[in-house]
Amino acid sequence: MKNQKHFLISIIIPFLNREKLIEETLVSILSQQYKHFECILVDDGSSDSSYSIVKKFCQKDKRFKVFQRPGNSIKGANTCRNIGFDQSTGDYVIWFDSDDLMTPDHLRVKLEEIQKTQADFVVGRTQNFSEIGFEAPYVYEQKPYGIKAEDFILRRIHWYTYDVMLKRTVAERIRWNEHLQSWQDYNYFCKMLLVTINGHYIPQVLTHRRLHSVSIQQQMTCSSSSFKSALIDVYWYTYQDIKEQISMHTKMEIIRNLMNLSFGLAKLRTMPVRLFEVIGLVYKKFKLKGVFLYQLALVCVALTGKGEVLLEIAKCKN
Repeated sequence: MKNQKHFLISIIIPFLNREKLIEETLVSILSQQYKHFECILVDDGSSDSSYSIVKKFCQKDKRFKVFQRPGNSIKGANTCRNIGFDQSTGDYVIWFDSDDLMTPDHLRVKLEEIQKTQADFVVGRTQNFSEIGFEAPYVYEQKPYGIKAEDFILRRIHWYTYDVMLKRTVAERIRWNEHLQSWQDYNYFCKMLLVTINGHYIPQVLTHRRLHSVSIQQQMTCSSSSFKSALIDVYWYTYQDIKEQISMHTKMEIIRNLMNLSFGLAKLRTMPVRLFEVIGLVYKKFKLKGVFLYQLALVCVALTGKGEVLLEIAKCKN
């Protein structure tokens, strides 16, 4: 086994138009007690001075490296994370965001814990902060029987992207879903936990999460319909990603969530996203020939004023 000081930690950060915030994030990484790291940054096509700020950091410290997402690839943080991982070489991986801050002992504590416990990943704690100060730290629920993939998939437990440090050998078996624009970490960690559940919680705040008006997640939670639409999207893609590896019970619970979210959107007089795909999935798994399809058809006709919706729903029965 390598001496602790010889383990390389890869910190991977996508960024887009963060000229007012990213320098503070990089300074928090530069200030780490554990010095043997590489910080891989990937620009998602910034139109401000973010790239120039990051480039100056790279010129001053060779541990920082910056890349740009190719124009012919899918835009988004997940594409950048996959590019960053492909460019990284560390024994351990931390996914981080371009507007948040590491505590000075972030890397050291995670590395010590993952080695001491012989875990495949560790989960630290996060504390939100804003212009008015710090909130109470998150306390993640821990089940007495340990970590199970089903608990995370069904949202009985959770953590954030930057809370986790995982072994490279685990990260090599997972990719970020490049079609998702929000809830990406839910999708990623569902897949990670189907690779390994050998994880360990660290009862210490290691990340300060910045709350501000331009945060994507802040925008998504501003409107109930946007929130439900984002959840439908992530449940849909996650179901497609993991359906061959999960139990029938877990499959049914995800499908029920999709169904309930679709009804929730309809009640808000918003056309449910992925409507016909969800209907087809519900019909295939539940074999519902009457009540559900009839009710959903009426809701959709009321929303759209289009009778042809009934025709589309009828196709789902075939």
